[in-house]
Amino acid sequence: MWLSNPIADPLFWSFIKVVGIVLGVALVVLLVLERRHLRELHRRELFRRLFTWACIAPLYSVAILSGRIPVLLITCLMVFQGIREYATLVGLPRTYRWVLIGMGVLAPPAALHSPLAFYVLPALLLLLATLQPLLIRDRRGGVRHLAFAVFGWSYVAWLLGHIMLIYLYVDQGPRLLLALGWSVALSDVAAFAIGKPLGRHKLAPRLSPNKTWEGVVGNFLGAYLGMGIMYVTLQLNLRGYLAWTFPAVIAAGALWGDLLESAIKREFEVKDAGGWLPGFGGLLDRIDSLLLVLPLAFYTLSLTRLL
Repeated sequence: MWLSNPIADPLFWSFIKVVGIVLGVALVVLLVLERRHLRELHRRELFRRLFTWACIAPLYSVAILSGRIPVLLITCLMVFQGIREYATLVGLPRTYRWVLIGMGVLAPPAALHSPLAFYVLPALLLLLATLQPLLIRDRRGGVRHLAFAVFGWSYVAWLLGHIMLIYLYVDQGPRLLLALGWSVALSDVAAFAIGKPLGRHKLAPRLSPNKTWEGVVGNFLGAYLGMGIMYVTLQLNLRGYLAWTFPAVIAAGALWGDLLESAIKREFEVKDAGGWLPGFGGLLDRIDSLLLVLPLAFYTLSLTRLL
């Protein structure tokens, strides 16, 4: 359906109830942990992250359950903001930025027509993109900027466009998108909660000094916990072996996406991609895990359906 009433979905209130309970428990735990800093609680990183989650979760869930148009709109908005932050991060000139944003918002709508259109679009846009350094005649940085622009389009717009592929062409698509968002969130939270106090063994010190192997354990525990909760709450129907292996795909994708963005930021000596979201930085800092999880989930689900 192009538009639907999310409240009419019998699973909506179950999902909201579970999210509310988890956020409530998290708030109680946070108050206990930060009991010595209650006067400045609003400045504490964990509280700011929890506040951001409390805002994002309802917005994301309502959009996913409201039909194709809201899903398309929220995906395009994420593409728009994500590309803006990426272009600033890598230092693209203004002309490249606006062309990249314009081309970026074409990716999600392409999936509305067919998966084939979604896969043909990159080839067509690449051909058009090669004209830009020729028209601008930038002898020093034209090809370099083109390379960063093409990567940025693929990294942000095309990977995020898999939201539409999952929504439209995968069984239980909307429910799976809710489960993926929730599992990625808990994967990141568990990695932070376990890795920060217990982390002793560095994972990739040159890329991300704060990442530890203990945090990786948290990644996987959070993904399995999140998927387990959503499997029951959303009444998902996955094959037996997929139910057990799918959270591992989510955890691996979340870790992969996080390290990839860390590598990009390390290359350009930037701490955060922006300051849009309290406690996280930019939108790109929040969705970096989701960017890799989405295509991995889509291809895993598509492949297992064919087997």
